[in-house]
Amino acid sequence: MSLDIITLLALIIVIIISAIRTDLNTGLLSIAFAYVIGVYFANLSVSEISTYLPEQLVLTLVGVTLLFEIAHENGTLDKLTNLAMRLVRGRPTFLPILFFLLTFIFSAIGPGNIASVALIAPIGMIVAINSGLNPLVMAIMICTGANAGTFSPFALTGIINTGLMNEIGITDQKVTLQIFFLVAGLQSISALLAYFIFGGYRIKQTHPTSQTKTQPANEKFNAQQITTLIAIFVLIISVIIFQVSITVGTFVIAGLLGLFKIGNADKGLQQLPWGIISLVAGISVLVGLLETTGGLDLATNILASYSSAQTINGMLAFTTGLISMYSSSSGVVMPTFIPLLPELMERIGSNNLAEMVVAVNLGSHLVDVSPLSTLGALCLAALPNTINKSIIFRHLLLWGMSMSIFAGILAFIFLDLL
Repeated sequence: MSLDIITLLALIIVIIISAIRTDLNTGLLSIAFAYVIGVYFANLSVSEISTYLPEQLVLTLVGVTLLFEIAHENGTLDKLTNLAMRLVRGRPTFLPILFFLLTFIFSAIGPGNIASVALIAPIGMIVAINSGLNPLVMAIMICTGANAGTFSPFALTGIINTGLMNEIGITDQKVTLQIFFLVAGLQSISALLAYFIFGGYRIKQTHPTSQTKTQPANEKFNAQQITTLIAIFVLIISVIIFQVSITVGTFVIAGLLGLFKIGNADKGLQQLPWGIISLVAGISVLVGLLETTGGLDLATNILASYSSAQTINGMLAFTTGLISMYSSSSGVVMPTFIPLLPELMERIGSNNLAEMVVAVNLGSHLVDVSPLSTLGALCLAALPNTINKSIIFRHLLLWGMSMSIFAGILAFIFLDLL
């Protein structure tokens, strides 16, 4: 059996086990697979395999969750819950829609999907829990809203996308905007679907952490909480205007809040979701090995061989969605597939290059609700420890996996048929 098949099978086994064994951290299993296959089959050194660890992602998860654990510990997030409730006039069923719009706007104006989810998810997930809403719905709405806005010409992913399109001959700025709005519209369909399927309009009135049992809705912010809000606002401005790294910003602000005793940083560290962080890191290590051994190329070739001019967009969306679950959407999938589109278009006899770009954009990002992606992991990490995260993890994973199929269906209907 060839090495690419072995690593691909290992990843499939890990995914299956993660869906069945909610009591097992499959990140640890992924690292074990990566070391065994890498050292004893691929002749890689331990240090080479260690380079697959996503240090930047781990630091981002730690920094963001630490900052908002501090904000949660000093009561700031609870007060924001009440404020959000007042914004929707006491109708919490509108909260998922509100947070979808917030992340969409924030993502589109510059910071992009990861930064917007990193800043909004810790607030949105607490709001969902305190309001008796299904946290799964809130996670999907936040992630999808962020991805719907991330192809804006001002956002990082949109800039990457524009650059890749220029390389294949698409230079018209109007086409760039058309692609942005089309991808955003198609992603919004999945958010609307999740809202009704998982009961975003239903409230658990007897939820143990409902806001009616925590504090009055009109309680004012104290000095510590106002300072925390100002710090978070400074972080947002720094990310948007001065392009400060979200990782750097969260660590600096969390450190300052702890230094001046505005929040309990030590308690925040104790409450960090280390299980989720190790899970995402472990999967990423195995995926890194998969890319090195050619397992990713193997999966791509198998799926792409079934496409035709009448189904190319649906197949592209499905294929990129499936691969994007285990790889970087804008860092790997888009730079890999978009340069191949002109040759693929010529080979199968297609005639609309822009639609093929839309298919790649849609598929590569619609699945990012999965907890194996940065966005899904951030939402999962934002949940309080009183919530059974293993159940939410499994549901987010299944939703994310199903989105590769749904992306294919959307692309086939709106791009191939219409």
